[in-house]
Amino acid sequence: MYCTKCGIAVDEKANFCPDCGNPTGRNAFSTRAYPKLSRPREDRKIAGVCAGFARYLNIDITLVRLITVILAFWPLGLGVIAYIVSWIVMPNDPLQLPAAHTQPADGHA
Repeated sequence: MYCTKCGIAVDEKANFCPDCGNPTGRNAFSTRAYPKLSRPREDRKIAGVCAGFARYLNIDITLVRLITVILAFWPLGLGVIAYIVSWIVMPNDPLQLPAAHTQPADGHA
């Protein structure tokens, strides 16, 4: 069996692809892709924490940033502590490398 997302060979007994995590056909769960909580490499202001939460929760990023600012001025600075912890814990999105250009076999471009 092959993964429908990345195309690598997957064990027949596997529920998920070991390379990309895509559910296989024999998975008992929904085959719909689930969102992953991570910090995007674009659309950042400081560290991408608000952008990551907005994308994960599927809400407007401005609302998340507004809530973050309000919590930053909350007594005890819980918003600042939560932001810093999220910055440390949330992974970055993987780098998107440009596709490699292949040259024809005869060496002419």
